[in-house]
Amino acid sequence: MIFVGSGDFVRQGLQQRDTIIRCTDLKPDATMLDVGSGIGRLAVAMTGYLTAEGRFEGFDVVKKGVDWCQKHITRRYPNFVFTHIDLKNDLYNLSTETAARDFVFPYTHDRFDVVTLFSVFSHMIPDDIDHYLSEIRRVLKPGGRCVATFFILDDVALKHIAEGRTGEFNFPYRRAGYAYLDEKVKEANVAYEKDFLLSMIARNGLLCDALEPGLWSDNTRSTDQFQDLVVLRKP
Repeated sequence: MIFVGSGDFVRQGLQQRDTIIRCTDLKPDATMLDVGSGIGRLAVAMTGYLTAEGRFEGFDVVKKGVDWCQKHITRRYPNFVFTHIDLKNDLYNLSTETAARDFVFPYTHDRFDVVTLFSVFSHMIPDDIDHYLSEIRRVLKPGGRCVATFFILDDVALKHIAEGRTGEFNFPYRRAGYAYLDEKVKEANVAYEKDFLLSMIARNGLLCDALEPGLWSDNTRSTDQFQDLVVLRKP
């Protein structure tokens, strides 16, 4: 199933969990939102960390993934809740015309301690990301954090692309501030210039606390994260 992503399901889920705890100081009784929850890779890992006082919410555009999570996770852990959202995406869902930029997250203001997006923004175009960042700020509690991954075109990435060191991830279709890997399926993979991305983040009232480069642009780095990791905070 394409929406699961590559790699070992359990191992990567545990890695994501540990990364979130390290970057956000997530407590076992926290409330968290996983945007693009898939078939619960992160959720499964979090069942062993969040207590009954905590809460895990997830939503995804792929109904089969949400159905799986409801059947296999929510039945055992009722504080883990999953919602299907019917939004258009060139890679995952062509059955609707509803755009992500028009979607209001179905949660109240200041609700979550942590919001996560693993391999979500790497499949979204700028207008949609801009809107999602505003929604993330809205649903985060003051001081709450967001952990998200991107393909970021910084100086190292651009140099290694030019040298042919990034394999298939060369993002040849350049636009103002971002680039596509596939011009026909634009949301298959999208990369963002660092300054362009930081400008979007700041415009939506979020602070960038950390940026950790991933393996995609330099496979000699000592990290388990393929994409670049960004940690944001609501003031």
